[in-house]
Amino acid sequence: MKPNPFWKRIPFFLYPIIKIVLFILVFVTTRLFGEPQQSEQVKAQLISEVQSIQPGQLFCVALRLKMNEHWHTYWINSGDSGLPTKIEWSLPDGFIAGDVQWPYPQKFITPTAVSFGYKGEILLITKISAPENIKSGLNVKISASVDWMVCKDSCIPGHADLKIVMPVKNEEPKINSKWADNFSKTRKNLPKKFSDWEINVSLKKNKILIQITPPIWFKSELTTMTFLPEQGGIINYSAPQNLKRSGNRYIIEIQRSKLSKKLPVRLRGVLFSQKSWSNSGQEYALRFDVPLNEY
Repeated sequence: MKPNPFWKRIPFFLYPIIKIVLFILVFVTTRLFGEPQQSEQVKAQLISEVQSIQPGQLFCVALRLKMNEHWHTYWINSGDSGLPTKIEWSLPDGFIAGDVQWPYPQKFITPTAVSFGYKGEILLITKISAPENIKSGLNVKISASVDWMVCKDSCIPGHADLKIVMPVKNEEPKINSKWADNFSKTRKNLPKKFSDWEINVSLKKNKILIQITPPIWFKSELTTMTFLPEQGGIINYSAPQNLKRSGNRYIIEIQRSKLSKKLPVRLRGVLFSQKSWSNSGQEYALRFDVPLNEY
């Protein structure tokens, strides 16, 4: 004789209480963690690093994209193909969103194109500032309209309207333990700015020259380096990047794209090296934003 399922052994009078408890659990989970929207290839979700909002303080919210195996989305500069993920925030009065923080990407190479993006799971973090005059006890809705391109053998556009509801409390917010590791791992992959490295960029005919002067404490030898511009249509992504040393400086020669008619006044981008850019020995992506000088 088969035993009755556990739910048949629950007293009838407890059913209303159980329904209320389940409703509260679903309600709280949706508010704190956001409700994911699932497409066939990508799950999109807004998540918060903290459990509440403190008036007048910054807090971090991230777009979490989880791709199916072998599919990828794109970096701020997608390269020869694809499109960057776009986030359009819809915030209450007085709230201000900063720039998206992009982890350094992977390179995807096909016979016809080189592109840059992410496989697996990625967080795109944004700092949001809360107004000082917002009242404690309110519930605030943070919304975003998100568009992405996901590719494998073919490319498919995706869209989601996402939201997360957070309480306002006049106290230091607690870390949202569900996503703490995700935020920590993402920050390790963010390109860093280091003032002790001197970066100069110039244009010479069809070559972009990046001159890198190490700080005094740097005793290693740079043997490999790769540059990725944040602006599209500037360099030939398929062409080799030649690294050489000149005195105490390193110079990367990069082929300018034949399609680039007018270059920007400033060049923004990321340098990747097998040697760390800092004393910690963990930062391998250096971000810079410098004038582009023409000779």
